[in-house]
Amino acid sequence: MTTLLTGDEKCLALLNQHPLVGMGILNVTPDSFSDGGRFSTVQTATQQAIELLNYGAHIIDVGGVSTRPGADAVSASEEWNRVFPVLEQLKEKLPQKALVSLDTSNVEVAFRAARSGLVDLINDVNAARSPAGNTEFSDSGLLPVRWTTADVAAKFRLGLVLMHMQGSPKTMQINPEYENCIEDVAGFLDERLQYARSLGVRWCAIDPGIGFGKSLDHNLALMSTEGLARLGRSGAPVLIGLSRKSFLVKIAEREGRFPAFRSQDEELLWRDLESGVWEKLCAGRGARIIRTHKMKN
Repeated sequence: MTTLLTGDEKCLALLNQHPLVGMGILNVTPDSFSDGGRFSTVQTATQQAIELLNYGAHIIDVGGVSTRPGADAVSASEEWNRVFPVLEQLKEKLPQKALVSLDTSNVEVAFRAARSGLVDLINDVNAARSPAGNTEFSDSGLLPVRWTTADVAAKFRLGLVLMHMQGSPKTMQINPEYENCIEDVAGFLDERLQYARSLGVRWCAIDPGIGFGKSLDHNLALMSTEGLARLGRSGAPVLIGLSRKSFLVKIAEREGRFPAFRSQDEELLWRDLESGVWEKLCAGRGARIIRTHKMKN
């Protein structure tokens, strides 16, 4: 008889088996910054998930809300309506070894997905700082008020990714400032990690939030050897998500090598190639999980 592993056990086993883990991004939103609307149907989303796995992803990270700079908030019911049919299909179609992550800060959405057994981990860009309040769903009576995604992860034995973000997606890129970016971000993540563990979360990863309330120099500092070493002192796996982000353009413009593109697909190809260079650098400096739009061999 095969013993089914819990989500947190699957996360631990995956990191023990692979020195570098690939997390494939699956945006099921109409307005994500680079692929909005491309995978907003169940069929296209499932096809993309399978393609990501075929090219080496270990985790599929499903997101129903855009967190691009300037993005507006989305209701819990709208987010759930976007992700639920996709999560349900992935549960049926993906191989058992593939892990499914839910990219959400909404406790209700996380709770529903966890209770339905559809996810192995929660990827929370707000680091479990958004407590439940008045519920939108009639069946959410079992969700205690003031719970966060960390409570959900502990209750249902899921993994949890905690990310740093200064401000909110709507405002985060308006003149971000730090006294000491590396220490400020690492200290924040240390505190959130301690909080999650105090609730009983057994497996956590941390994400410094490249592009989430950071200037180009802040991003470069966090991805430096010094930055990744400081983040790694927590003992938790460090996740880096830099794929296709605007700092790539800023570096190319600074160096006078940003090309003119004839199509969006041509620009995405360039961004993926540039992303791959930085992802390899970060992996060499200690990152254990790379969250990306396109897997690189």
